[in-house]
Amino acid sequence: MSELVSIIIPVYNSAQFLKECIESVINQSYSNIEIICINDGSTDNSLEILKSYSDKISIISQKNQGLASALNVGIKQMEGKWIKWFSPDDVMFSHTIETLVDAAKKYPNTIVYSNWQIIDEKGIKLRDFSESNYNELSDFQYNVRLLDGQQINVNTCLIPSLLFEKCSIRELNDPVAIDYDFFLHAALLYNIKFHLIEKALIKYRIHKKQLSHKNISKTLDYISKIKNEIFQHLDETSQNRFLNELKIYQNSKSRKRKIMDFGINLLSSLPSWISDRILIFYLNKIRQGR
Repeated sequence: MSELVSIIIPVYNSAQFLKECIESVINQSYSNIEIICINDGSTDNSLEILKSYSDKISIISQKNQGLASALNVGIKQMEGKWIKWFSPDDVMFSHTIETLVDAAKKYPNTIVYSNWQIIDEKGIKLRDFSESNYNELSDFQYNVRLLDGQQINVNTCLIPSLLFEKCSIRELNDPVAIDYDFFLHAALLYNIKFHLIEKALIKYRIHKKQLSHKNISKTLDYISKIKNEIFQHLDETSQNRFLNELKIYQNSKSRKRKIMDFGINLLSSLPSWISDRILIFYLNKIRQGR
């Protein structure tokens, strides 16, 4: 029998896209899944939508306590060998879980992730997004890129459940940084590996209310603080090795990439209502150029 996958969906005022999300998860070709939805104090009709699927999903309701709290509640309830944390805005293809599990079986102690499509509020495809393929790099060199700011779309990931016995989802002042914080802890402190599947396995929705597209300049500053904090857990030799290699890597970047990095720093000093839309454009360009 196939091994169980736990899909955790934190829900907060997500009614607009929730039905499409749930339908895509229910209709997976990989059948051995449990779907745990945490209603984090929604004030719209998200809970009513969830209840309409109560024969196929588990529903947990709590007062609004934020993303990390909702995820941790779901993690405590899960029973699967792997966990997939998924946004109620997004959509899976029918083969998403099957493809992720096939890869996860080949790469133990590894977070597998994939490319993705970007869709708009109406579900119309805007473009494909291909992550940089670092599968041939050593774990150390991959972690250097992670420290430089390599952003993995957590909605594409399948994560070994055993990792959560030692590496938790931390409640941070900036919820947008939660996944990056988790990835850095997993890689640098617990030697987890990463492997890219070069297929688009989810539809990632861009819309106006999206949390990850608000106050990006503040998030970038907060991420820098997170990296410094994690560094304090490493011994001096490891810190120096990472810092030296990171410097070499950053100096090796193309002139175009350096200009973009400079632009990010410049834009971060502007008011968020001016800079955030431009920052989104910059971040997408940088990620494509890694």
